[in-house]
Amino acid sequence: MLCCVAGANAADDEPAPPEAPPQAPAAAASAPATQWEGAIGPVLSLSPEYQGAARRKVSAMPGFYLRYGRLSISNASGFVNRRKDDVLRGLGLDVLQQKRLRVNLGLRVDAGRRSSDSATLAGISNVRRTLRLRASTTWQIDDHWKLGAGWTTDLLGRGGGQLVDLGLGHDLRLSERTTWNVGGGLNWASGRYMQSYYGVTAAESVASGYPAYAPGAGLRDASLGTSWRMEINPRWTGFWGGSVGRLLGPAAASPLTKSTRQWSLNGALAWRF
Repeated sequence: MLCCVAGANAADDEPAPPEAPPQAPAAAASAPATQWEGAIGPVLSLSPEYQGAARRKVSAMPGFYLRYGRLSISNASGFVNRRKDDVLRGLGLDVLQQKRLRVNLGLRVDAGRRSSDSATLAGISNVRRTLRLRASTTWQIDDHWKLGAGWTTDLLGRGGGQLVDLGLGHDLRLSERTTWNVGGGLNWASGRYMQSYYGVTAAESVASGYPAYAPGAGLRDASLGTSWRMEINPRWTGFWGGSVGRLLGPAAASPLTKSTRQWSLNGALAWRF
């Protein structure tokens, strides 16, 4: 408007009014900095000595979760945090984050399995530690139901093979501070994975006394789990739960499988920051 007024009065002898001082850029123009967030606390579990074992073990470890922007890292699946999105074990990247659809990539160290994990594995070779890549997709069907699928592969070719999982979960808010979840899952494994974890070679048969067994690819197990999460205060939260499952197909038929019925309990307390 000042330019128009000056142009209309160009013939006048009166000087043009002084220009207004430049305004500072709006605060909204600058994007907010990405914030760190995380959680740390003890994680306890009671679970089978290995998948297929009849005996169980108690384990305790410090759990942690840390996120910066689209990147996250955690040593415990589902470890609680302030966000509503899924928490995956290992190093994670949010490839796509929409209201109903999420796509993630993950990288984690798979500890494998040692023959010393259980007396029933004496004479069976260790499954070597390796690095696993996981790609997963979650579809939030509505405010309570979600459907997920994932694919995992052994990047170093150390016998870990490939896994495919499918799961359906339901969340229900029981109170202002408590949320309940229930879900079921189905897992498929490649022949390489089955041979490493459930197969018995001729040499292992001699060393262990188990009959030789060469499983192929197929369904590994089906499971049903439930958990409760309680917001103690803005900084502290806790969760506990359990799961029951059944080994299927080649895994159930393995001589290393002492019980096809598997169950576990877990709990954690987390301080969030």
